Amino acid sequence: MQIVSRGILAMAIAAGCAPLAALAQDSGPTTTLSTQIFANASQLDRDGVETADEGLAIDLKRTFVTLDHRFNDRWSAQITTDVQWNRNSDPTDVWLRHAYLQRGFGTGSWLRLGNAPTPWIAQESAREGFRYVDAGLIARTKMGAPADYGVHGQYRHGPLVYAASVVTGGGFQKPRLGNRADVEARVGWTPLKGVELAAGGYRGTRAQDAGSKPHVHTAQRWNAMASWVGERSRVGAQYFRAEDWTRITEPGSDDQRGWSAWSSYQFTPQYGVFARYDETRMSLDIDPITRERYHQLGVEWKPNKYLRLAAVGKRVEQASKQKAMESHEVGVWAQLAF
Repeated sequence: MQIVSRGILAMAIAAGCAPLAALAQDSGPTTTLSTQIFANASQLDRDGVETADEGLAIDLKRTFVTLDHRFNDRWSAQITTDVQWNRNSDPTDVWLRHAYLQRGFGTGSWLRLGNAPTPWIAQESAREGFRYVDAGLIARTKMGAPADYGVHGQYRHGPLVYAASVVTGGGFQKPRLGNRADVEARVGWTPLKGVELAAGGYRGTRAQDAGSKPHVHTAQRWNAMASWVGERSRVGAQYFRAEDWTRITEPGSDDQRGWSAWSSYQFTPQYGVFARYDETRMSLDIDPITRERYHQLGVEWKPNKYLRLAAVGKRVEQASKQKAMESHEVGVWAQLAF
């Protein structure tokens, strides 16, 4: 129902325009500004096909500039801009990554209205720990959006965390409205220190049924993840199963599957190693030969609290009915945060 999706955005705008006098209670307001930059210089080679992005180049993967304003102990707001410049791309991509008002309800519990992080992708990046090298499984394969417009909530009770979002489904890069709202949810359980077991799901039309476009299928995705984060080590794995993610307005059903495993170890506070492997099958019904294998291996150096540098090698193997391709990338990846 289009009214539901439009209602979500109306609630966010109305809440953001609420009288500030009602927010100015408890402690005084504070404002912070922060920046996070992901960049890399690497050599990319592809076997089996010629593409314009091959060769040695520099990528500005992400530049986040975040403005956090805390009205008092309960109310806050955040705006984050997102700039991307990849090799051989023109013009530069600029997005509004986050823009939301938050009402806190104690440690780990809150309600957000507006463009905010979705439940699964933010947590997969936090558990793996190397987002500046590459996005996690769901974000890298575009099986979900890291942020979207809508209503977002989280509730923490002991070792359990419940998170859910009712969103437009269009994502933050190209905001749009479909004829109904999408829903994403996540439950995380921490039975032991550092250990988290999580499950979640997504259901909706991803705002692809707008206007006169037919609604043939409803996209669904189920997730599971197990991970451990210690003082020096990280180990984890996740799995997803999806139905009709790319067939919402197309006839013929199609399913998707994928999994990822990662590990890292810090020999010292400055030096560490990490590895990751993803495998996905994005067309089990229409093109069952389609498969991708992603390999990542790296060594990280942290010279100070602001900078992370990693020498990384990546290999991606892709196969489908039409072609088989293998790509290799070697270079230096960096994260600068201040």
